[in-house]
Amino acid sequence: MRERIYVQTDKHLYLAGEPILMKFVTTDSELIPLAFSRVAYAELVNDSVSLVQMMVELNNGVGTGRMVLPVDLPTGYYRLIAYTNFMRNEGAGVFFEKNIAVVNTFLSGYNLLEARTEAARHFSPVEECDAGTVSLQTDAAIYTTRTRGELTISGLPENIHTLSVSIAGKDFVPAAHSGASLFRNNRMKQSVGFSGKFIPEYEGHIITGRIIDNQTESPATIAGTIATPAIAFPGEGVRFFPGQTSETGDVRFFTSGISGTREVATVVFNAGEQYRIDVLSPFVSQHAARQMPTLQIDTVYYSQLLERSVALQVFRFFADDNLENRNVSTPHMILKPSRSFPLDEFTRFTTMGEVFIEFIPGARFRRNAIGNREMQILTRRGSHFEFGMPLVLLDGVPVLDHEAIFNYDPLLVEIINLYYGPFSMGGLRFDGIIEFLTYRRLHQNLNLNRATQVISYAAPQMPYRFHTPDHSAENNRQSRMPDARHTLLWSPDVKTDGKTTITIPFDTSDLTGEFQATVEGITKDGKFIFSTSFFRVE
Repeated sequence: MRERIYVQTDKHLYLAGEPILMKFVTTDSELIPLAFSRVAYAELVNDSVSLVQMMVELNNGVGTGRMVLPVDLPTGYYRLIAYTNFMRNEGAGVFFEKNIAVVNTFLSGYNLLEARTEAARHFSPVEECDAGTVSLQTDAAIYTTRTRGELTISGLPENIHTLSVSIAGKDFVPAAHSGASLFRNNRMKQSVGFSGKFIPEYEGHIITGRIIDNQTESPATIAGTIATPAIAFPGEGVRFFPGQTSETGDVRFFTSGISGTREVATVVFNAGEQYRIDVLSPFVSQHAARQMPTLQIDTVYYSQLLERSVALQVFRFFADDNLENRNVSTPHMILKPSRSFPLDEFTRFTTMGEVFIEFIPGARFRRNAIGNREMQILTRRGSHFEFGMPLVLLDGVPVLDHEAIFNYDPLLVEIINLYYGPFSMGGLRFDGIIEFLTYRRLHQNLNLNRATQVISYAAPQMPYRFHTPDHSAENNRQSRMPDARHTLLWSPDVKTDGKTTITIPFDTSDLTGEFQATVEGITKDGKFIFSTSFFRVE
């Protein structure tokens, strides 16, 4: 089986600081829609170096996301490259790639924009693109600002797999190629090698890391030992994933339901402080070099760029939805605590030892053979109960050195939860779980040993929902809140319900000029749908 990916963007020309809205569709090498991988990767590359990276979650082979362009990104053409982990077995030759134009209106004014000839101004905004396969028409050729319009799409096939519609300001530089035609001709049926090195992510994102010896600071292997790597996602609820190690010291963590930019804690059990885990980048990052064309924009477009630059800053200031993806995951293990102790309902003590002695039956601190304190939890052993070894979490962070819990300020803790076991997780077995939840859920003031690291990690984005005001309502039209949208509509999952003609409403913003409506899709038998239409806002 061969997997391929196609990416649609809301437009081709962006300002530095704008988000690129993207839709991902996976197919096989015959262009038949394929629901296999659950994660897609996208990178914005200059000639060879990755500058911006993102992952998105795929459902039934379709996903959406947005990539926020840095405000210091220089003016020029860039390569938007997309792939799945499974596609990396065949090499970069099967990756999806299209050119994106970026103009930075914040750097050195507009002296980077070079004048073009009069003939070059009259280009087709969708050069080398397929002829429209469906009919696309608006209910008017000219609209006023803050007006409700309608877009009618007719001639649709009944067997649509996925369909999307975008409306954005008309690009005034040519697209270097049509994404759909490139995708169709991108070695789709060419016989290529297959390494088998990269595992398909058909359940969820696979986080990769490397075991590092803390003494030598070099990669190490723990294969054949009782040392076990694991990761956990801080927060409320148990998000804990043991890892699988290789003979070279690499480790994989098979996760599911993890999304958004958040913290991840790595830890190595049963090895003291000898090892740690360094998380590796899941991206290709370094690509084969390709010379990019020079981006030239005529100075006649100066006023349009100025208006759009001001609109971008206004949009960033007034937008209701933050441009960063802050989705959180659901707990990996849906567990209800066996016992829960909200500490505010008890007399507050200043030491954790007193808290457990006075209020927490079923768990205790004891000294081990070398004199260090360790936590124990009550567990059943056949027909009787005894104390066993638990997994200890503070705001989701695994704590190996229980002295850190014994010395932790209990006035920072809101709840202590006990989960009676046993629990088997990969190669680890625990007699229960003791969970400490602070008021802020930020594991503040927690002292970690050298086997534990907490880092920030950008997991796959969840589907992005585009927000637009409803200007059919009079109070919205008269509102003093600015509407600075350059992209008027981004609807990546249009439901047709087998209809051949559908109508989609949209609302113009405070921006004037020419706008382009685009419909793209793919049928269940692998045929592309594409069409464009233009209108003005005055």
